Amino acid sequence: MKKDTAKKRKTTPVTKKNPYSIELRKLRLGKSEVILLGTAHVSRESVADVERAIVKEKPDAVLIELDEGRARNLRDPDHWKHTDIVQVIKSGKIYLLFSSILLSIFQKKMGDRLTSAPGAEFKKAIELSEQKKLAHYFVDREIRITLKRAWQSVGFFGKLRLMSELIASLFVTEDTASEDIEKLKEKDALQTLLDSMPPSFRRIREIVIDERDYYMAQKVRDIVLHAEKEPKRALVVIGAGHLRGIEEAMQRDHDMQALTAVKEGSLWKSLVAFLAPIAIIVAFLSYFTFSGGKKVDIAETLKIWVIIKCSVTAAITIIWRPHILAYLAGILVSPVSTFLPVIKVGWVSALLEAMLRKPEVTDFEEMPEATTRFRAFYRNRIFRIFMVFFLGQFSSALGYWVFFWYV
Repeated sequence: MKKDTAKKRKTTPVTKKNPYSIELRKLRLGKSEVILLGTAHVSRESVADVERAIVKEKPDAVLIELDEGRARNLRDPDHWKHTDIVQVIKSGKIYLLFSSILLSIFQKKMGDRLTSAPGAEFKKAIELSEQKKLAHYFVDREIRITLKRAWQSVGFFGKLRLMSELIASLFVTEDTASEDIEKLKEKDALQTLLDSMPPSFRRIREIVIDERDYYMAQKVRDIVLHAEKEPKRALVVIGAGHLRGIEEAMQRDHDMQALTAVKEGSLWKSLVAFLAPIAIIVAFLSYFTFSGGKKVDIAETLKIWVIIKCSVTAAITIIWRPHILAYLAGILVSPVSTFLPVIKVGWVSALLEAMLRKPEVTDFEEMPEATTRFRAFYRNRIFRIFMVFFLGQFSSALGYWVFFWYV
C-alpha cells in the first residue's frame, strides 16, 4: 500500500462525560464537530444509543459503517435467496459468493446467541435519518473489494485453508461465557471470525480491519471537509472495535486508490499460468530423456499422467456425491486442466452441478440451520455446489503432485 500522504489536519479532542453504553468521543475536524459513537453490532443497548445520540447530539449528518450493498441487505435480508448461482459461477465470483454467504450465516448465528439482530443499530440510524430528513452517508468499503483483496493476499492452498477455517467456525456450538459475550459485542462478524484463525492470516486481518479503518476515516474526512454543504455536527456510527483505529486514522489523509485497488487478470499472467505447467513437465521429461539417465517413454508417461489425474479427481470429488454428469465432466477435464488453466475441474463440475440440480429458495432458507447438523449441510444443494467446486480444485492440484511423486 502506498504511504499516507503527508498532508494533515489537526484534530482537537473534546473530553466529556460519556452517557452511552459503550463509548462516545468528540473531536474537531476543520470547522465541524465529529461525534464518534462506538456500538456493539449485536447489542440492543446500541440501538437505544443511536436513537439517544441523534436526539441529544442533534447532528445534521449521520455517517454509518456500511457500504451500499450491506445497507441494501439490511433493508432486504432475504435478497440472496434469489441469487442466480449459475451466473455467479460463470462470472468467476464463486469464492466471493461463498464468503459472503458464510459471513451472513455467521452474523445470524452471533445474533441468535446474543439475542439481537446484527446491524440493528445501523438500520435504526438509517430509519431515524430518513425520518428526520438528515443527510446520511455510508462510509465503509465495499464488502466485495474487502473480500477480493483478502482472497488475493493468499495462495491456492491458503484459500483452501481459509475456507476450511470458515466452515469449521460455523459448526462451533459450545456455550459462550457471559464475559466473552460482552467482548463479542464490541466486534463485528469479520473480526470475530479472524480472531479464531491462526496467526498466519495476519495479512488478511490487516485488510479486513486496519484497511477499513483507514478507508472509513478518509470517507469521514472527505464528507466533513469537502462536502458541498459541510455538516456542522456529524455523527459517525461505527463498531466499537473500529473506534480507536478510526480516531487515530482521522489525523491524516489516506490514499483511497491504494485502499480499493484489486488485481485484475492480465494477458501476461494468463500466459504464464498457461505455459508454466507445460514448461515444468517438458523440463522433467527432457531431464530423463537427454541427461544420460533412464530413458522415458513419453507416451507411457502421458498415460500415467491421465490415469493419476483422473483417479485422484474421481476418488476425491465422489465424497460429496455430485450429479453423475458433473462428476464425469470433472474427471474428463482433470488431465487437460493443467495445460488449459481456463478449464478448471472445480469450475466445470460446480457449473454443471448448479445447472443440473438448480438450488431452490428452500435451499437458501435452510442454510443457517444446515450449519448446525452435518447431515443437513451435506444434503443442502448450495453447500453441495460449493463443496463440489472446492474438492474439484483440490483434487486437480493434488493429482499434479501425486504424478511427480510417482514418476
